[in-house]
Amino acid sequence: MAFSTTGNRGPLAGINVTPLVDVMLVLLIIFIVTAPMVTRTIAVDLPQATHQPRVPLQPPAPIAVRLDDDGQLFWNASPVTLQQLQSRLVER
Repeated sequence: MAFSTTGNRGPLAGINVTPLVDVMLVLLIIFIVTAPMVTRTIAVDLPQATHQPRVPLQPPAPIAVRLDDDGQLFWNASPVTLQQLQSRLVER
């Protein structure tokens, strides 16, 4: 008995992928054909807006309230008392 030591052996068994490719192509074609038919619409009654909220055209001017070291209150660089500050804040 003589054993061959040459490395020219091929694979013993190969997987035939042709049937797999055929099946995958058929599945792909079926998916492409049936996908547009699956879309359905649902009728939804959406509520209508009764009124629109008021949106100011321009934002209000910024307010600068400052308390200095002496305890004096300032509203946009003008001195105010605590009562005046409270009334101005309520007006806003």
